[in-house]
This record gives sequence, structure tokens and C-alpha cells, in this order.
Amino acid sequence: MSKRDDFVKKALEWVGTKEGSKGHKQIVADYNKACDKGRKADASTPWCAVFVGACAQESGTVLDGAVGVPVDCSCGTGSHSLIEKAKKAGIWVERDDYNPIIGDVIIYDWKDKGTGDDTTGHDHTGIVTKAGNPFTVTEGNKNDAVGNRSVKVNGKNIRGFITPRFADELAPVPTPEPAPTPTPAPSADTYKVKTNGSTLALRVAPNAKSTLICWMPNGSKVTVSGSQNGWLRTTYKGQTGWAYGKWMQKV
Repeated sequence: MSKRDDFVKKALEWVGTKEGSKGHKQIVADYNKACDKGRKADASTPWCAVFVGACAQESGTVLDGAVGVPVDCSCGTGSHSLIEKAKKAGIWVERDDYNPIIGDVIIYDWKDKGTGDDTTGHDHTGIVTKAGNPFTVTEGNKNDAVGNRSVKVNGKNIRGFITPRFADELAPVPTPEPAPTPTPAPSADTYKVKTNGSTLALRVAPNAKSTLICWMPNGSKVTVSGSQNGWLRTTYKGQTGWAYGKWMQKV
């Protein structure tokens, strides 16, 4: 079972758990293991975001760098909030017409007027546990319990989506070997990022353990000027580093 499936499975296991019950207390305790210092919750804390954090903690998918699920008790207030952490990690999508997949996290705005993309509110959250149109969201603190909601793509009250990257979804890379002298390409060629996920890492050196420069979105056009052990010397938006060639396609 994948990490994404684990995260969704944990959410579904809690369906029916009522506020004030033993299960609710466990959700709060699990969240408190994962949250930042000074961001703890208790039994009286509004717990929709707490529920998301508890599921991340139980499934071992708490955000680390740019991988995993953000954890906080607030959907959008302050730098610790789910939205701000997602933005920093590059996993925030602010489009009502986005068609989510399981394991994505929706943020609602109950004051949304239903016209255009909502860019301000943040009232409630939950985990997408079934894809489609409509899709299903499993939420904590829904009528004082964990319950499901059916939501239409591009529907009213959608603020946006957190689209986590899970560790087992990252592009596989070979074990680094002693590097030969780089072989430059005859001339700079145009390539396109083509992953089975959403982004590809651009790194300082041609190995998976080197420092991350940035994430390149799927479909990005880049310039390639050399190769080494399956890695391509890549320039993206003025930044030059190395990207794993399996996930690049010559244009």
C-alpha cells in the first residue's frame, strides 16, 4: 500500500468518531505529536485541521521539507497555517476547477460567492478520499463528528487544495557511482519535464543526495547542455543544475 493510500485509509478509519469521544481524544493526541511548538490543540479546539494532522501523523506522512502533508490547527491564519505551509512547499493549488485525487486536502470558504477563484477565505478542511465529479471529502468536526461530504469540481465554497507529494511517489534514482568527466552535448537542446507526478527536482550535483535547487513543474521546458550517469545538466528559469534524465523528454 502506498503512503497516499495509508493517509486516506487512516481518514476513513475515523468516520463516525464523535466529538468528546475516546476516538476524538486520540485524534487530538496524535495531532499534538506532529504539530509545531506552540501549536498544540485540546478537546475544545475546532478540529477539522487537527484531524488532517492526526491522519498525517498516524500514516507517517507529516510534511518534511517539500514532501508530505502540512500539519497545523489553523487552515489559513498565520505563517504556521496549512495554506502557508503548502505555499512554501509548492503544493498549493488555488483553482476551483482543479480535479483532485485521493490524498489531496481541500480548504473551504463558507463565504465564497461562487464566482471566479476564491483567494481569501479559510473556514474548514478535509481529506479527499474518493476522486471523481463529485469527489468525496472525509472531514473532522463535520456536525461534531468525522463524516463525509460530496463536493462538485468547480463548486461553491472551494478555496483551494493542498496537493501533497508522498515519499514513495518521487522519481526513483540509481545509487550514485563515481562520476566520470561530464560529456557536454554538442549544443544546448530543449527538453520537457515529463514525470508521473507533479514536479521534478533540480539539484546542485548529479545525484539524489545533493542539495535541492528547486522543483520544476511537470511540462516545464528547460535547456539541457550536458549529461552524466543518466543525469542531465539542466537550466530552468536562469538556474542551472542537474535533473534525472528518465523524467525528461527531448522536444
